[in-house]
Amino acid sequence: MKQWIIVLLILMAARAMTAVEAPPWTWAVANELPAWEIRVLLEVGQEYNLTGEEQKLLLTIRRIENGRLGLEMGIASNNPQHCARRYAQDPVRSLRIQAQWAAGTIRHRYTGNLEAFAQVYCPPERKHWLHMARYWMTRERK
Repeated sequence: MKQWIIVLLILMAARAMTAVEAPPWTWAVANELPAWEIRVLLEVGQEYNLTGEEQKLLLTIRRIENGRLGLEMGIASNNPQHCARRYAQDPVRSLRIQAQWAAGTIRHRYTGNLEAFAQVYCPPERKHWLHMARYWMTRERK
């Protein structure tokens, strides 16, 4: 019994250590992002059980917002005290928490309608944001 538990733990650790590969549908957006960011974003997408389209939207949000540390996904851009900005000194941790907030918003608010989602995600600039989102969501790999 103890051996089976050890084998199971080894297999689980090996699976956790394997890199998350970018699926083909992410290539157009992913070509514009560093590999470590793609890995973090896809891990968060899996953590939140996002569909393929929702994961592409998560990558698209990163590409559109393109924020500095603490604002990578545009979360709380108008609120410096927001908890989504608390790891601004650690790039990986900061991107992860920003992506988690964005993934939660996608999970609860995205119904497949980009226009409705733009009103939730970026109300002041929704027309411009929607234009960019449509561009990145429909862009094919070159």
